[in-house]
Amino acid sequence: MSDSDVISYEFPCNEKIRTYLRLEALFHRFDWLAAQDSPVAHHCAIGALFDLTDATARSDLRNELVQGLERRRQQTEAGTPRHQHLTDLIHDITRIVGKSGQSIRENEWLQLIRTRQSLAGGTCEFDLPVLHHWLSMPFAARHEELQGWVASFEPIRNAIQMVIDEIRANCVVQTLEAKSGSMQYPVNGRRYLLARIELPRDAEVIPEVSANKYMLWIRFSSPDENHKLHPFKGNVPFTLGLCTR
Repeated sequence: MSDSDVISYEFPCNEKIRTYLRLEALFHRFDWLAAQDSPVAHHCAIGALFDLTDATARSDLRNELVQGLERRRQQTEAGTPRHQHLTDLIHDITRIVGKSGQSIRENEWLQLIRTRQSLAGGTCEFDLPVLHHWLSMPFAARHEELQGWVASFEPIRNAIQMVIDEIRANCVVQTLEAKSGSMQYPVNGRRYLLARIELPRDAEVIPEVSANKYMLWIRFSSPDENHKLHPFKGNVPFTLGLCTR
């Protein structure tokens, strides 16, 4: 079965990985919006910047990243390209402590937009003519400014992407079947970080996963015509990938 024939669902097994996946999704959203020529997309890209500013504001996020990268560096042979890459990532994150998103928080124009966005329709051209003027500028000028604003997040983005990519690459895959729409999978003390479930694209079921250090609970539901989920009582064959690092 090719990748185009399946839907892949990823479920974090702890809060740290949940945060990393959310940030990855926010960066992907910003990248897509910023790459579009549409002024509407660039308006939405500014909103994505605000989401990134909030999501990266926790000081413990940077501490967690540095600690995780340092553990990887200690496990890597000195003098190798990977060891140098990890050293550079640690240096970059340490350098921006307390500064990521600072240019956005200190930009009065962006903060005015953020305030107006809290009102439904509050950024119309008659409310913020200066925003309307910016959105009327050529794509290249708008895109350059967007990239300048997001630049302070790059060390966090690079570190998170490295961690997530390594977790995804270290994945044991097996084919299972959930009887009557659910199953319990014992983890036997293994420290799984990410669970990935793949289903055929035409499957009429949606997975949910919860986990603790002893067990994974996997449940399948089916949506009705209003997209409300109901427990599925049939047997469900699926592919389960469990990722560690």
